[in-house]
Amino acid sequence: MRILLAMGIVFAVVGAGLIIATYVPIPKTVMRPVEVPTTTTIYTTIRETWLDETFVVDPGKATAYCGSFPGGAKLYINVNVLSGGNRDIDFYVMDESEWRVFKAGGTFYYYVEPSRTRITSFNIVWEPPSNKEICFVFSNTFSIIASKTVKATIEYERIGYKTVTTTTTTYQPSTEYTTFNELMMPGFVLTLLGIALIISHFAVYRREGKT
Repeated sequence: MRILLAMGIVFAVVGAGLIIATYVPIPKTVMRPVEVPTTTTIYTTIRETWLDETFVVDPGKATAYCGSFPGGAKLYINVNVLSGGNRDIDFYVMDESEWRVFKAGGTFYYYVEPSRTRITSFNIVWEPPSNKEICFVFSNTFSIIASKTVKATIEYERIGYKTVTTTTTTYQPSTEYTTFNELMMPGFVLTLLGIALIISHFAVYRREGKT
């Protein structure tokens, strides 16, 4: 009956080995996707927001936004009077020097296009003179008691260099660690079987009066 003991020891050792193996990390090389950014500079049309404001113009007052633009720029002007009186306002586009004259109450000159008087809402595209300080004037000087709430948006479009970032996918090796969890159950079964055979061996020998 020593075969039972031998088989029991073998099963128990193999089963214990399988159980231990489930806790041993096994390195494995896998290919993982990696996003690689690529930056390029292109010469293209660029459109940017220069003004996006909602503001109040008090009666008898005027509000101006001034700035200069590069050559070849194209402005997209949108004005809406949201509330106040008859919901109208005067809109003048003038050189910054004329804006100073306007504020002083003198006779001023303005660009006929795209200026408008008593407007409630309008959209227009206009090409400003290059590299000059231009003022966009919202005048409520004709009003005595009513304030006007105005929403103004001015975008400008120009030709220039723009940075564009794109991504490409590459695969790079990466090390992962895994374990053989599926060996846990067979390990327990073999270990228990081995223990059972060893116990059976000693039970038989005890019954036969052998040590």
